[in-house]
Amino acid sequence: MKYLVLLLLVISSFHAVADDLDDGTYDAIVTTDSGSYTVPVEVENGEVTHVEWPNGGNMSVRGADLYDGSASGYNSRGDSIEIEIDQ
Repeated sequence: MKYLVLLLLVISSFHAVADDLDDGTYDAIVTTDSGSYTVPVEVENGEVTHVEWPNGGNMSVRGADLYDGSASGYNSRGDSIEIEIDQ
């Protein structure tokens, strides 16, 4: 029972960190293979879902759960991206 309580505390603390941002648009530093850019990103349910590029395009993002303002994910081509929310 002691271990179950400890496990639940650990899981809930990770969940709290992941959900520290409300849904919406945030400025972030997005790093891709082609460089680092400060651009707006969309956050939904503690995950970065889209990157908005200055030229009007956007990039869908998968697997970019936020933890303490940072996330790692993949775009639709499977390229890795790193995201750091400006706070």
